[in-house]
Amino acid sequence: MSSPPASVEQLLELAIRLVNAGQASRARQLCEHARLQHPPHPAVLQLLARLQLEAGAPVEADASIAESLALRPDHGPSLLLGGDIARANGDVALALARHERAVELLPGREQALNSLGLTLKAAGREAEAARALRRAAALAPAHGGIWFELALVLQDLRDFDGAAEALRQVLRVSPPRAEVEVNLGIVLQEAGRMEEAMQAYGRACRLNADTFGRIAHALATAPTGRLWLDLDELRAALLAAPA
Repeated sequence: MSSPPASVEQLLELAIRLVNAGQASRARQLCEHARLQHPPHPAVLQLLARLQLEAGAPVEADASIAESLALRPDHGPSLLLGGDIARANGDVALALARHERAVELLPGREQALNSLGLTLKAAGREAEAARALRRAAALAPAHGGIWFELALVLQDLRDFDGAAEALRQVLRVSPPRAEVEVNLGIVLQEAGRMEEAMQAYGRACRLNADTFGRIAHALATAPTGRLWLDLDELRAALLAAPA
């Protein structure tokens, strides 16, 4: 006798195990199989949408998450994912609606506030984005990615001291990263704190020599920068800057 076909719950459980094992492609195929073989299941559709987004197929992901949300419209994690998908598709208005509702349904969840902050930034509402990201950072002070996004928004708002402090927090909670040090140097330079900026640039160069071109460009173009006619001299000054 042949065994009975797997239930949708069994297929979902297996797909989750495949995701956890790093086999996203197989998990996606399994979700698509479940979608064809069984009535619509919101959790299967949610997982499929996530896998489609990660695979670079945001249009397909939007169709899957819309179908999932039609089955459970006030499911916070699905709204959160749906907002991310809408933003990836350039539909900022839909992303805002989904993320704002997700924040209402998921109080105290930094992921929802972080996503809302990114969508507000995409909508050109930087001041509101900064408030959302500050709330997210307060909930997850060890999350370097949130601090970095907050720094970028504060830089756009020309709050250079605030951006510098957010970048310093990234460096406190994450391994040293050259690109963070370069950004720190730029905002310190914009704030007129050139000695500190040169120290940050020096740390960046020591971490990754390839950052030198970006640093030289920043020093030459910003109104508070310094013009170096001898790039070898600049490189030596950066490498000799105190840590």
